[in-house]
Amino acid sequence: MKNPDHTHYIRLARQHYNEAILNRNVEAICSFFASDYHVVTGRGIQSHGIEEQRYRWAAVFQADPIVLYRRHIRELRLSDSLGIAEELGNWVGKYTSNQQKLLVAGVYSAKWQRQESGIWLVQTEVFTTLRSKVYEV
Repeated sequence: MKNPDHTHYIRLARQHYNEAILNRNVEAICSFFASDYHVVTGRGIQSHGIEEQRYRWAAVFQADPIVLYRRHIRELRLSDSLGIAEELGNWVGKYTSNQQKLLVAGVYSAKWQRQESGIWLVQTEVFTTLRSKVYEV
């Protein structure tokens, strides 16, 4: 089952989520998360809850002036009757680690849930890093 309005909303939300990361706006990033949000990062770190995300994003932005991630939807499947959606995609990023600048890329899966208010929020994201390389500016 596909509802174009819901699919469009999720795609637009992902675009705004990417923009929030680009703008280093922690509150905007966290506005896309369900209250029970859970993430497994590309480096295998797991964290749970919006408050933990606020802390983690603020800390990474403060510590790393080049950090940036973008997610690109490859596939979006929706169950309108259950109010859930699966997003599959590719991601790219850059960050500093051990005084080296890294370019990273991989795949991700996100589970979206429609809230009682009708808004769609991300409940879970799992990122898998498939490529990583050191680069010079």
